[in-house]
Amino acid sequence: MMSSGDKGLDKSSKLDDLLDSLISDKDLERYIAEQEDGLTHEEREKIKRENRINAINQWCAENPNRDPTRAKDKTIKQLALDEEAVVRIEEFRKNNPEKMAEISIRSENKIKYRRDRQTYEEQLPRNYLHVDSYETRLKKAEALNGCGFKTRTFKSKRFTDEYAAELKSPNRGSTLEGHWVESDGKQLAISWFGGWSNLFTALSFLLMVAAVLFFFVDLGVIGFVWEDYRWVPFAIYAPMFIIGFYMLKHRAILAHRDNFYFNRHTGLVKTPHTLFRKPFYLPYEDIVCYGANERNVGSARGGSRVFVSLMVPLKYPKHYRFTKPTFYVGGFNREWDSLEYATAMTFMDTSIPLGTHLYQSIEHYFKIDKDITEKHAFPEELKPYLDPDDCQVNRHEVW
Repeated sequence: MMSSGDKGLDKSSKLDDLLDSLISDKDLERYIAEQEDGLTHEEREKIKRENRINAINQWCAENPNRDPTRAKDKTIKQLALDEEAVVRIEEFRKNNPEKMAEISIRSENKIKYRRDRQTYEEQLPRNYLHVDSYETRLKKAEALNGCGFKTRTFKSKRFTDEYAAELKSPNRGSTLEGHWVESDGKQLAISWFGGWSNLFTALSFLLMVAAVLFFFVDLGVIGFVWEDYRWVPFAIYAPMFIIGFYMLKHRAILAHRDNFYFNRHTGLVKTPHTLFRKPFYLPYEDIVCYGANERNVGSARGGSRVFVSLMVPLKYPKHYRFTKPTFYVGGFNREWDSLEYATAMTFMDTSIPLGTHLYQSIEHYFKIDKDITEKHAFPEELKPYLDPDDCQVNRHEVW
């Protein structure tokens, strides 16, 4: 189930995308319009808004106590939605001046890149992208794993809703921006619920809570039992709390071990580390994702219900003798989980450029000069697509 915080992040992401498009994508149209009618953009927008508000007010007068955003008249409905968007943007501008300044700088940079048509439209080499057949990549995966594959047929009564592997459009930025899909342009990561970072999180909470509880219990008997050894509880529980706090603070160090890595340059997927097994490689075509056949699935505690999805490798190494690997992923809602999986599959399709919804993630890793695992340098093949000073994508397409 999506929390209120998740909804807020989603709304903020969509608003950012809307602001970005309003500021940057219409500049050429504005320039042409100013040449034709002699009005500035601000004057033209003021007139348009006055006309829009007058039309909405007239409709409201004729239809009292009705919401114009739900009007049957499509023209009035669109005008009301446009006005609602403008009001939201005005509130955002007022409450987030630093964010607006950042968006303004990004927009000015985009205009600068478009003016340099030679660089903006230059076609760079793409020979680093995977072009091998499925059979060739399967053999490469076997070589990396050190053994052959077993094939499985996944059947489950709970997970019957197989997600589609393709997006309707690879550039649905306003829809996908808030889906916690991270990419450096070479690899894309999807996290799973198990693994070392979650284990360390659970252990850290256990240590901290146990230290506090036992300490307060000992306070009641310190004067009677410990007598001259009152320092003993502090010597035991203080280190427990400190170790737990340190593990909680630095659990992200192991986060890279808990991700699926979809590699656009090799055509292979690296699975997460499990607690007792090393990751393995397989072609991306052999990864499928399912949702539960019910919208919500009961949690292990039984007190709440959460949505879950399952990432299933249809092939796995022969040395996996006892259990077949499956991984719980997502956990937001069906649409978000399916879009996350579809984004990964589209990312692996080298016949199309990267979707614009991945640009900000790529720019982040370029800025810190790290790959997505943060263990190596940013991919050299992607550096020509970004401006070295602004750290933004300065090309029409990114491959």
